[in-house]
Amino acid sequence: MKLKTILVAAAAITLSAGAANAALITTDAGYTGPDLDLTGYDNGSYNFTYGPVAVGEFTFTRSNTTNNSGQGAVVGQGGYGLNANGSFGGDAVYIGLDGPGGFGFLVGPNAYSQIGFFFNYAPGVGDDPTIAALDINGNVLEEYNLATDAPISTPGGFNQFQFRGITRDTADIYGFRFGGSYLLASGTATGDVIGGIPEPTTWALMILGFGSAGAMLRRRRTSCAL
Repeated sequence: MKLKTILVAAAAITLSAGAANAALITTDAGYTGPDLDLTGYDNGSYNFTYGPVAVGEFTFTRSNTTNNSGQGAVVGQGGYGLNANGSFGGDAVYIGLDGPGGFGFLVGPNAYSQIGFFFNYAPGVGDDPTIAALDINGNVLEEYNLATDAPISTPGGFNQFQFRGITRDTADIYGFRFGGSYLLASGTATGDVIGGIPEPTTWALMILGFGSAGAMLRRRRTSCAL
C-alpha cells in the first residue's frame, strides 16, 4: 500500500510539472511576446472586414456573427465610441469588433509563452469582454474575462488603451482570440503605430529636454572657465 501511494503521488507530481502555468498580465513591463503592428493601416482609412487581413506577422479574421455595421470588424483609423470608456479617433490605429458578440482571431506562424496587446471595450454592452490564448490547433489554452478579472476604466478618455495579456511557462501560444463585446485592440497605449512618429506633445517634451540638457552643458562650461 505504501509503494502504491508513493507511485500515485509521484505520478501526480509529474502531471503537475508537465502542465503549463498561466496568468493574466496587466502591464507591458517585461513583456516578451509579439507586438500588434498596424503599420499600413495608419493612412486615415476606416475599413470594415471579416478578413483575412495581414496585421504584422498575424492574420486577423472576424467570426461571422451579428454586428453593428453588418460588415464585421474595424481595421484602421476612424471615430469610435465605447460609451463610458471614452472615444477613439484622430491618429489612433486599431482593430476591433464592430458589434457586441462574436470573436476576432489573430493567428501567427510562431509560438510564444506570452501574448497581449492594448485594449479597451464598451462597459455593459454585449456579453463579457474576453481574451484567450490559443494552441496550434486553435483550441483555447487560457481565457480571461476582462470585465471581472481585470476591468478597464478610462471614463471620458480619448485614445486610451490599457495592456492585457496572457503568460504561460511554455511557448505553446500560436493565436489570440478576443471578443464578447465592442472591443478594440491596438499596439500602444495611445493607439500610435509601433515605432511611429512621436505625437506633437511628445516632440514638445523632447525639445524641452534637449533645451534643458543644453542649458546645463553651458552652465558647466561657464563654471569650468571661472
